[in-house]
Amino acid sequence: MRKHLPVPVMAAFLLALVVPLVALAGGPVSISGEVTYVGAHTGTIDVCALPGGEAPPELCTDLAWPGPFTLSPVPNDLYLVCAHIDLDNSGGPPDADEPQGCTWVDADAGSVRGVVIVMEDPEPEFVPEPGSLLLLGSGLMGLAGYAGLRLRER
Repeated sequence: MRKHLPVPVMAAFLLALVVPLVALAGGPVSISGEVTYVGAHTGTIDVCALPGGEAPPELCTDLAWPGPFTLSPVPNDLYLVCAHIDLDNSGGPPDADEPQGCTWVDADAGSVRGVVIVMEDPEPEFVPEPGSLLLLGSGLMGLAGYAGLRLRER
């Protein structure tokens, strides 16, 4: 004796097959995750999704402090998702002295969760201290003076 599945069970089974296919059809998706930063700077954190890694950004959001973020809706694409602390509140792209971090996210197949962006402070440029330059200069002058005295004695 053959038993048939009840209509609600079959409908639920078909719905479970169709919904993922509709999600993959290319509609708007979301990118979510967390921004982390261990440093001394504070300020508004801008998180932006740049399609193909090029400006202008597709979508941006602001965070008051490091933590979870969601960018939605964004079209299916490959994104460079970047975060930076806007120290001067310019609202534009990051300056060279602002902490920042980026990661690539492939949202072609649908929404992406669990993205982690680690912001780091930029490496400081090497600038010699004025005192070090003065010490170096006086040392070289002393050597030149000593060499001049040695030449006169001969």
